[in-house]
Amino acid sequence: MTEFIITEDFPKNEAEFDKRFSTEDACFAYLFKRRWPHGFICKRCGHEQYWYSARRLYICKKCEQQHSLIAGTILQNSKKPITSWFKAMWWFTTRKSGVNAINLKDLLGLGSYETAWSWLQKLRSCTVCQGREKLTGKVEADEFYIGGQESGGKRGRAAEHKCAVAIAVEKKGKKLGRIRLQVIDDCSQGSLHDFISNHVQEQSNIITDGWGGYAGLDGKGYQHDRELQKEAPDKASVLPGVHLVISLVKRLILGTFQGRFHEKHLQGYLDEFVFRFNRRSVAFVGKKFMRIAEQTMLTVPLPYRMIIIGAAAQQM
Repeated sequence: MTEFIITEDFPKNEAEFDKRFSTEDACFAYLFKRRWPHGFICKRCGHEQYWYSARRLYICKKCEQQHSLIAGTILQNSKKPITSWFKAMWWFTTRKSGVNAINLKDLLGLGSYETAWSWLQKLRSCTVCQGREKLTGKVEADEFYIGGQESGGKRGRAAEHKCAVAIAVEKKGKKLGRIRLQVIDDCSQGSLHDFISNHVQEQSNIITDGWGGYAGLDGKGYQHDRELQKEAPDKASVLPGVHLVISLVKRLILGTFQGRFHEKHLQGYLDEFVFRFNRRSVAFVGKKFMRIAEQTMLTVPLPYRMIIIGAAAQQM
């Protein structure tokens, strides 16, 4: 049996990226390797040989089934050059604080803000890998709110006119590991337990504050420890991991997006943040670009009419 060894293939820096992906042929060749890492395989008959047409179609030599690289993917029906998409993926993944629609419109010379905005929403839908591993070990969990302050509005867990977000952060000694962020309907026990079970492996040690919504976790296969601010000699020592990440998330929303977002699109912004945060230690920024390029081949089409109703967040 032949043993395949897949080596990671990505540009190490922007200069290398610009040199390598200056033509559409180079971009499509890269997507080919992302879609068929072991070589072409006909989706109808499994044959491995093909003709390549002038319309960039891969035609099976056995059954003549036609295959398009971008059909059935997030890039389907795009009228823009694939080189522009590659540049958008590069800026989306490698800029420390991301890129907003106004920036992307100017950088790519796109005709409208709506086009740039929809591209970013599509790329955000590619940031969550199906079947990704749950958090493990020692995990801090909490909730927070994002949104404008309403005059006379309530604060804390009863806040109005704000979006509730659940957060979980792995602790690796004094360092932070991976994170998860999810928009939730409320801070009830049902919502918080669902968040924990969806994102944290059983037998993990969950650390929370004294909020009653976390009660009962120890009966669902988790070790549950509570840290109470009123009992702590230093309030900064209570859930320091989640509080650090929360401050970074709010800084992103206020900085890159000027605090403007609609609740139905918030999950996409959070998923983008998680994607970038969990890959903050990679040696080469191009590796993040490679992951998004791979995901564009695995993510189903997302028409604009679906994006504006928040389907991108629901799909992730």
